[in-house]
Order: sequence, then C-alpha cells, then structure tokens
Amino acid sequence: MEQSELFSDPKVLKVADTMIKGFVQNLYQEGKITDNDIKDQRSALLALQKILDKGATIDIITDHTESLLTKAREYKNTKQLDYSRMFYATFFEHQINELIDLYCIRNKFDTKDKIKMIQAVNLQGKLSWLLKLMNYPAFHKTHLKTITTLADTRNAFVHYKWKPDEELDNQRDSKKELTKTEKEFSEIEKAVKYLKGYASRIKYNGKKGQLNKII
Repeated sequence: MEQSELFSDPKVLKVADTMIKGFVQNLYQEGKITDNDIKDQRSALLALQKILDKGATIDIITDHTESLLTKAREYKNTKQLDYSRMFYATFFEHQINELIDLYCIRNKFDTKDKIKMIQAVNLQGKLSWLLKLMNYPAFHKTHLKTITTLADTRNAFVHYKWKPDEELDNQRDSKKELTKTEKEFSEIEKAVKYLKGYASRIKYNGKKGQLNKII
C-alpha cells in the first residue's frame, strides 16, 4: 500500500485521530496546554506547534483500564463472580494509580519516587490521606467503603484467605444470597461511575467538552 493510499484508509485515519486526541488530552492533563490554549482550534494548534518545536515526543502506552472493566462485567454476566470482583478491584486500582501518576507529573516528581508512592501506600491510604496531601477532593465515604471492601474480598480470593459470612453460612438462603450479591455489584457499578467522574474532574477541570470540540 502506497503512502497516499495509507492515509486515505478510514481505519488508519481513525487510529491517527484517536492518537492525536489522546496526545492533546494528555498535554492538557499534565498542564502543558492551558485553558487559554483551548479557547479555540487556532490557539490549540499554535500551542501544540510550540510544544512539538521544543522536541516533544509521543509515547505510546497501552492503557488496560477500560478492558479491565469490560472483563469484570463479562465475568459478572456469566456468574463467575470471584473473577469479576478481581477485575473490578484491579480497575479501581488502575484508575487511582493513574491519578497519583498525574499528580507526580504535574509536580515534576522523580520517577523512582512516584513508583515508591504508588507501591508503598495501600488502597485505603490512597483514597483518604494521600488525596489530601495531593490537594485532590475528598473521596465519597460510601464509594470508598465499597472499593476497599471489594479489594479485601478480592485479596481473600487471590490469596485463599476466606472469611466466613455468618449471615449466609448460619442458614444458607439462596434468595438472601442472590439479593446480597445483586446489591454488592450495584454498589460496585455506582462506585465505577463515581470514580470516572471524579477522575475526569481532576484531569480536565470541567473542560473535557471544550477540549474535545477543538481537537
């Protein structure tokens, strides 16, 4: 396929468009493109040109976050609930670690320090006191409890550390068990929606719609 044919291929154009959008979004998240730069398309192109003239490069990173969520829902739909919990919990961790990573980039942290921060602080800490240190908004307590409880359940499954559920084990009741499971996953999905909105506010400060308009 010749170069002219390559760049007229709709699939290639779609991939290129996705890459450019992702690149510009990342520049805005990291503070390299400001609100003044996205007031219109011309301003955005000028800002992007300046950045590229300084030798900025595009790093291609595979983000598994959405695929983790897709997998979690697939396992839930096929009633493989322990695997579903495992993927939901990993999705939450990816999202939260991404916000920590973003804070470190904005504040020019050394890569080693960033990795230590992500590895050393547990999930409870990341969703509570670490958010305060990073000047991020407080996390909703209900969703915090949902996510940390899910993480504990996931860890029990992965490391084979089962905790008895007295409410269910004293007298096995399939209807009660089903109701409890449905409520659990309903709360998990609410936490997914909340965390996505929370992350978007931190990344884009309410300007994602404007950013998408001019890309």
